[in-house]
Amino acid sequence: MALLTRARGVALAGVTALAVVAPVAPFTPTPAASAAPTPQAATVVTSSSASVVTRTRKKKSSRSARSFAVRSARVMSTGNSLKGVPYRYGGTTPRGFDCSGFTSYVYRRAGVRLPHTATGQMYKARRISRSTARKGDLVFFRSGSRAYHVGIYAGKNRVLHSPRPGQRVHTARIWTRNVTFGRVL
Repeated sequence: MALLTRARGVALAGVTALAVVAPVAPFTPTPAASAAPTPQAATVVTSSSASVVTRTRKKKSSRSARSFAVRSARVMSTGNSLKGVPYRYGGTTPRGFDCSGFTSYVYRRAGVRLPHTATGQMYKARRISRSTARKGDLVFFRSGSRAYHVGIYAGKNRVLHSPRPGQRVHTARIWTRNVTFGRVL
């Protein structure tokens, strides 16, 4: 009551609006309501001398696992369609790729921009463990704190990559334990 009286006094003094944020208790569904939980919200009350407006804001949710699966499928589909493209130093197009040019091209098709160096891509990716790596994640082959090669994890300890001069984009077994996995999707 004191807050409402103060708001009226401030509004009469020439201030046009005052915002008050109050948490709302979580929604508990009734038997007739849906079983899906509702995110917690905050109520914003704006007070002026003429009217009181109440709006409810929902919390933003994180990306869902379903959207990861969709983007991952796009990455794998695009990458597999480029099998057979020759290695080309500095290459970033289907006429020829180097390792980081290949991954940046494939991820760009999925809506993710990556730098054109293996180390740059490693620092942009969120590091994940080998056990949580899924198809479509990045695999960084490391020497110290730098990545000397990058490819796309194809599952079952395999990598889709553009390996070196004289070879073409293909899937191969991961040949070393000195790798780091990263996720950018």
